[in-house]
Amino acid sequence: LKPFLLTIFDPSKLLTHPRTVASTEERLAPPTEMAAAGGDAWATELEAMGEAPGVQRCKEPLGPSSGPVCVTGCSGFIALHLVQQLLDKGYTVVGTVRSTSNENKMAPLLEMQKKHGEDKFRIVAGVDCTKPETFEAAVAGCVGVFHTASPFHFQTEDPMTDLVKPAQMGTEGCLIACRKAASVKRVLVTASFACIMNAGVYPNDYTYSSKDWNKVSRPAADGKLPGPVGNSGYYYSKIVGEKAAWDFARAEDCPFDVACINPPRVVGKNYNKCKTPDDLNNSSVMVLDILSGKVSPVPNSMAWVDVVDVARAHIAAYEHPEAGGRRFLCAADEVPTWTEVCGWLKEIGPSCPVVVGAPAAGEGARMTMDCSALKSLSGFNFTPSKETLRAQAESLVDLGFVGKL
Repeated sequence: LKPFLLTIFDPSKLLTHPRTVASTEERLAPPTEMAAAGGDAWATELEAMGEAPGVQRCKEPLGPSSGPVCVTGCSGFIALHLVQQLLDKGYTVVGTVRSTSNENKMAPLLEMQKKHGEDKFRIVAGVDCTKPETFEAAVAGCVGVFHTASPFHFQTEDPMTDLVKPAQMGTEGCLIACRKAASVKRVLVTASFACIMNAGVYPNDYTYSSKDWNKVSRPAADGKLPGPVGNSGYYYSKIVGEKAAWDFARAEDCPFDVACINPPRVVGKNYNKCKTPDDLNNSSVMVLDILSGKVSPVPNSMAWVDVVDVARAHIAAYEHPEAGGRRFLCAADEVPTWTEVCGWLKEIGPSCPVVVGAPAAGEGARMTMDCSALKSLSGFNFTPSKETLRAQAESLVDLGFVGKL
């Protein structure tokens, strides 16, 4: 088995689909200067990839009887819901974590394991995105793999090392392990709306769809990311991670197909046993800040999505043969303004000091999202955003971060 090489720091070198990879011991090269032509080529290829960048190889419906599935990074916000739904549907699940030392992160997983039994839910520790070989034991014998593991935070001064490199190595390592397993038929990758949105370039009222790619969040000619580097580094890491999956999947010797789910702001019930707000996912923190009166309505808004629906989307794309080789934007139908969001949360939590009222600059535009591709999978529908925000608010109360609603 030859490794698969992908140099993350120079997009001009990502334009081919080589069959070899640097060994896991080999360090990636530091950021290199990106020529203007290389940047143009990067943007051009992303645009050409569209909404179906891969190849459909699995022609059969998949389900619990097809065989076990693996969920990487299974202690994450989305992954916990995914594991729960898979187990409830009768799947046999292997979940991966980097470590079992964090009792709060392990608590919901152990509860699921206790409920369903170790024969239905096995947890494999020591699986690290920066150590690709660690995926092998987890995916061995699995028919499906849900790769959710990827860094998600903005607190970094070195995003290439802290975000981009782990996202790339984790995706490649997982896919290499899947190829070696010789049992995997489909891999679902948790991507992001960050891979789609062209902030500051497309108009605020643009309607995005699965065909769109973020062509602006990348290093400049000097190899540096635009500020704030934590945000742009996260966006770039998600693009690099998703593109790595598609480049790998298009190779002729790849025996499985890939599908990607690209959600925007994900909120809803927190299964995580968070000790402090710092342990929350970023979108849940946004709702907490509104309920706490720390922020007020601003112009321009975009869609939200319920974490339950994001998990359902992963399973729908796994089970439907026609989803292979495609990416799916995943967002609720309505796009409330920030004034409407704050008004809903004030209605949900009348005791909370929510700041209401339209912003002085006006409501601005609503960034809409065309999710018809996902809805085409057996009539997939989304939870109304107001219900999602209610579930999120109640969860924040349960965690003790909001006194009462």
